[in-house]
This record gives sequence, structure tokens and C-alpha cells, in this order.
Amino acid sequence: MSLTEYLDGMHAATTADELEAAIQVDCKHPYHGRTWSRICKVRIHAGERIVAAHPNGYFVPRFGAGRILTVCGEQYKVGSGQNSAGVRYAWSYAREWAEGVLRTNGFSRRAANRVWDGCFDYPHRALATVEDALAGRLPDPPFNRLIYIRNTIGGPVRVNRQMEAKNRAHRPCKCGGWRWDWGCGWTGYAWFINWYCDRCPRIYGE
Repeated sequence: MSLTEYLDGMHAATTADELEAAIQVDCKHPYHGRTWSRICKVRIHAGERIVAAHPNGYFVPRFGAGRILTVCGEQYKVGSGQNSAGVRYAWSYAREWAEGVLRTNGFSRRAANRVWDGCFDYPHRALATVEDALAGRLPDPPFNRLIYIRNTIGGPVRVNRQMEAKNRAHRPCKCGGWRWDWGCGWTGYAWFINWYCDRCPRIYGE
């Protein structure tokens, strides 16, 4: 398949499924340089067109003229940033605003985060995420509550309680031991903490 035929397939797509099928067609091309830039522009333009024509496109963030970001009928002007650090800050604020708007429209934090993550590079894929969100298939995990995850393979963690208690968060475990903050991370929409016990092999998340 030639590049022209590949691009024509994306141009001709009228639904998200058709566009995804056109993208997945076997066409050898580089993933850099002018050719890849051209492919991306066609893919994004086709995706934006499909989103604009879809009822659920109302929930998909769109960035347009005048640096205006639109989602759920509300608008926000994204700052230019002036330099690389400023650009990151400007888009961080824009993301926070857009996800906040989605949450006020009934989306979970998880769903709002997932919609934002793909809405500019692959706009058409956000439609499936919106559908899942509206159907309640992307709920948030329980926040501020311990959830059993699994048992450790190597058994309880070895901790010098006297030393670790000075610098590491800890709380009692129902087995009689102590659960220790054993690392945290960011999911994209919430912080999580892993709690390991020094007496039983259970691992909890929060």
C-alpha cells in the first residue's frame, strides 16, 4: 500500500471504528520526520472531524483557534508559556481545568484522566473512553481506604522498628504487627501508597 492510499483511508473514515481500522492497515512508513508528521496531521484531523460529528464529542476536550480549549461547552484559554517550563505549567493548568469540568459532569477521576490522555493525538479513541465513563465502567477505586492486594513472596518485611519509626509512616496491622509505608506512586489521577507488614505477608494499598 502506498502512503497516499494509506492517508486516503483515514480521510475517508466517517466513524471511530473506520478510522482505527484505517490506522491499523499494514503500510510501511517511518515513525519520524516529515512523513510521520504528515500521517499524524491527517490522523488527528480525521479524528477531530469524527469527534465533532459525534454526540459524545461534547465530552472530548478540543484545542482550537486563539488557544481556546473547549470541553462540555465550557472554554479555557491556554497560556502560551513563553518557554519550555512555562509551556508545561500552562498545559498542567489546562489539564487540571479540563478534568475538573469532566468530573462536574459525572466523570470519575480515572475516566477524566483517561479521556485527557489521548484526546489530542488520537481524538477518536477518546469516544470509547467517554462511552465507558458514561456507562459507569470506569469507576474510581476507593480513596483513603486500605485495600488488600496480595501476599509477598518473601514473607514479612524486615524492619528495625525503632529506627524506621522515626522516618517512615507506619500503622498497626490486624495481625499484631506494623504496616509500613513501602513506597508510593502516581497513577495519573491519584497518589497511592503500598503498606507492607513486618509480621504477616499481606500487602495493602491505599
